[in-house]
Amino acid sequence: MSLIVLIGAQAVGKMTVGKELESSGTGRLLFNHETIDTFARFLGYGSTTFALSDKMRKDLFHVFVTNTDTNTTDTIIFTVMIDFDSPDDTNFLRDISDIFLDADQDVFFVELTAPLDTRIERNVMPDRLAAKPSKRNVKKSQMMLLQSDHDFRLVSHPGELEATFPNVHCTQIDTAKSTPATSAHTINAFIKQYLA
Repeated sequence: MSLIVLIGAQAVGKMTVGKELESSGTGRLLFNHETIDTFARFLGYGSTTFALSDKMRKDLFHVFVTNTDTNTTDTIIFTVMIDFDSPDDTNFLRDISDIFLDADQDVFFVELTAPLDTRIERNVMPDRLAAKPSKRNVKKSQMMLLQSDHDFRLVSHPGELEATFPNVHCTQIDTAKSTPATSAHTINAFIKQYLA
């Protein structure tokens, strides 16, 4: 069993690359809005929604590592946006990775990056809007994308993930220079060297 975490800013391609990984048989995808939007339907996009979403994810991961006989996959592919200046976000990554590491499972952090102009173009792609209700107000979604890019550090410093999470296998891919299928192939090759 293992956990693959696709980390990156809005519209960098996390869900799209995750779907490619899933279709290649690497694991099952849980993209971040699947849990967020479940609660936001009733509570809006406030702090309670995000807290419940985080709890739901962690509960799933805890059960997953102890439920190997009936799990439908041996790997979860999970997507998340991280502010690398936020201790809460760093602690969240530590919490979810520790769930798997404590169960002697492999954890992979794959940071996806792309320039802002590329992400703005992708923000209105039909697949993204279909999967994520909160992005369908395109004007508001673009404003939030720009605001997040201004307010948060959405790309790690070189070697930061490796230094912060020494027991996690880390890599980075520029999705502006790679198709989703090629990115998935690169990720699978990266993972294979540790699972061989």
